[in-house]
Amino acid sequence: MIITVDPSNPKPTYLQIVDSIRRAIATGAVKPGDQLPTIRDVAVQARVNRNTVSRAYLELEHMGLVRSRQGSGSFLTDNEPGLDQRERLKIIKRIADELALEASHYKIPLEQVIAIVRDSAAELNKETEHE
Repeated sequence: MIITVDPSNPKPTYLQIVDSIRRAIATGAVKPGDQLPTIRDVAVQARVNRNTVSRAYLELEHMGLVRSRQGSGSFLTDNEPGLDQRERLKIIKRIADELALEASHYKIPLEQVIAIVRDSAAELNKETEHE
């Protein structure tokens, strides 16, 4: 699994790492029970501080996606995140609100935003099919 960060991205580095791992999970590049790369390996690969990677792994633990075992490493959990459907929809609604605000700020029409989301979903589905 390759984890990269973009220094020019305003999103905090640890969240870029979280997103990268979540994408790997969504596309099937990593499966439940798989061991994640060590914190040190990710730090070297992504050229970031180990504390940043540690914070990302901790965030993934809080999401219920990863379980760390002292001395053994971090592993993807076998179960889905512990959020019910209502909570998941709240999260998606918040993300949609942020997207709508950004689109409005940049004066991008709603139809174009919807097309972008559809294209992104199709790309994610293609990645999933190739795994």
